[in-house]
Amino acid sequence: MGSDSAVSYDGLPRAGTGLIALMMVAGCAPGGDIGGDRTDARARALDGVPTLTFAADWSETASDELIAGGAVQVVYDPARLTTCRGTQGGIQQWSITGHLRVDGGPISSFSVAGLNAPAEPPVVELPDSGQLEIWFQNNNVWGCNAYDSNWGKNYRFSVVAAPGEPGWLGNAASVVSRWTCGTGPCDADRRPLEDGFRFDTWARQRAFVSAMYFDVWKEGVTDWDNPDLWKELDVQVHTRFAGAAEFTSAYVDFDHRVGHDARYAVPIRPMDPLGGSTIVDPADCPEVELTVTPDGQYVRTTVEMYFSVNGSELRPSAGAAYTGVFEDYIGLYGPCLP
Repeated sequence: MGSDSAVSYDGLPRAGTGLIALMMVAGCAPGGDIGGDRTDARARALDGVPTLTFAADWSETASDELIAGGAVQVVYDPARLTTCRGTQGGIQQWSITGHLRVDGGPISSFSVAGLNAPAEPPVVELPDSGQLEIWFQNNNVWGCNAYDSNWGKNYRFSVVAAPGEPGWLGNAASVVSRWTCGTGPCDADRRPLEDGFRFDTWARQRAFVSAMYFDVWKEGVTDWDNPDLWKELDVQVHTRFAGAAEFTSAYVDFDHRVGHDARYAVPIRPMDPLGGSTIVDPADCPEVELTVTPDGQYVRTTVEMYFSVNGSELRPSAGAAYTGVFEDYIGLYGPCLP
């Protein structure tokens, strides 16, 4: 696996020629049972879910194509890793854990054998297309560790894009500016959306352009002036303001084509929950959570958002959301504050 892992697997042997693919650590307990046969479990694999089988003969096979947005059932024969065993009081004191990631993304870990192993082979989600890496770790309570990792290179399988999935999403940026270049924003005013945006009293009064943008590429769809783009790409923004429990969704309009990409725009001004007149009746307070800035002059609320195209998500990182800040004068919101 990659160097960003907490453990390096470089140099570990693969037991395909009779050697055992593991790394020994002093202090291993005496051997105990090595787990039951999983033939019946393999036969009961979930309908429609492909299976990755790691057999006792050191073969690795995929039953079908792996598709992004779907899942895979991992069937691992514990006879591949028998070093770290042991029982205490009749209870197994060892386990085998699988680790999986796609294209260097977040690692999913799951138990496949030993203590607390599921009755059926685990099913693991495949969130993205790309190269799947998978490896296995055997350990016990006495400090023994062993690995089945294909000589430290990890086992690799392809995860193909789901039908309709875009080939690429990116270039998320915000523009909050009083200047334009031609009929649109100036490229010099683009700011990475990972840094968030700020829509304050100046922007509310002076900004001519205030929007978020992102680009989409799908071969044969976005690389020409396609009048059916709106039919072929389901593009949405998902937002959640401070104090809200759930994200809400809205469709996003196509802005223009940039090379082979389609650029989409999400106006910020219509999202603004502030910017009204002085509030007298608490019933007129914005339905967002407000905080006071450290200088005591403004109220502030935040928004989280991410984008999706045909179900594929664009986020700053896995599971995270982009953020924005709205501010206004505190004097307008007296009844809305504690």
